[in-house]
Amino acid sequence: MRRTRNAIAGGMLCVLLGSAALAWRGGQEEALVGYLSKDKIVSLAAAADGSFASCSPSPNALATLVTLVDPVHVRVFLVASRSDDLKFAGAICRAFEASGNAALSAEFIGVAKDLYEPAAIIADNGVTEVPAVIVYWQGVEVGRIQPKPGAVVEEDLAAFIQQSRAQIAQEMLLDNEFFRNTFHSDLPLECTRCHLACVSLK
Repeated sequence: MRRTRNAIAGGMLCVLLGSAALAWRGGQEEALVGYLSKDKIVSLAAAADGSFASCSPSPNALATLVTLVDPVHVRVFLVASRSDDLKFAGAICRAFEASGNAALSAEFIGVAKDLYEPAAIIADNGVTEVPAVIVYWQGVEVGRIQPKPGAVVEEDLAAFIQQSRAQIAQEMLLDNEFFRNTFHSDLPLECTRCHLACVSLK
């Protein structure tokens, strides 16, 4: 009888401990849902992967990021309990900070693995998989990127920003007003007509 009681007590203890562990993990994930600060992203990435602290942003990416003049904003969605997501977001954070460019800004949103929370933000942004980066140029969304295996995320992001700027500028070649208010001398454009028009208006 005593053995039976001990077995039952031991079983109940295991159940309670298991429930507590699940509740703790659930509470921990809950705490990582919603807007996360840059410092939080960097500290979590460093804790998840010891090599992150010694990593430096790609010089190629920085060479592009430092030259941007018009505002670029990125909204990064990630599961902050996943190491790969944290390194992805942390790399963007580090690159933006290292560029020292005030035209660049970023925000980081932690989401649940099943994309159930934060429901309103996920729905408003049409997020269907993570990690993902929504890129805005001059306040308008120009596209989204996701990590590729073996890719350098900040290089991919910098290249995407430049490609988006060039594509939009090409589409706007007949709009003198656009070019008067948009920095574009670094883009591969034939816009002599635009510059002649701008001079004639002075």
